[in-house]
Amino acid sequence: MSAAEGRSRCRWGGGEAVLRARAEAAGYRRLLRARAAEVEALRGAVGALHRQLEGLRDRRSGELAKYQVR
Repeated sequence: MSAAEGRSRCRWGGGEAVLRARAEAAGYRRLLRARAAEVEALRGAVGALHRQLEGLRDRRSGELAKYQVR
């Protein structure tokens, strides 16, 4: 091993620490993508529930008006 290689290994831990850090970062990126997908799915569910609630409110208002006429 040359002196430059020895200094490089000391500074970067022989590359193993760098590889572990890269693997850990990749794992966090995967986790972040998964959570972002979950958030988007939940936003869609919330939107659907809001639309359903508006429909129920409209129906209730119509029924209430019908009963008031009677």
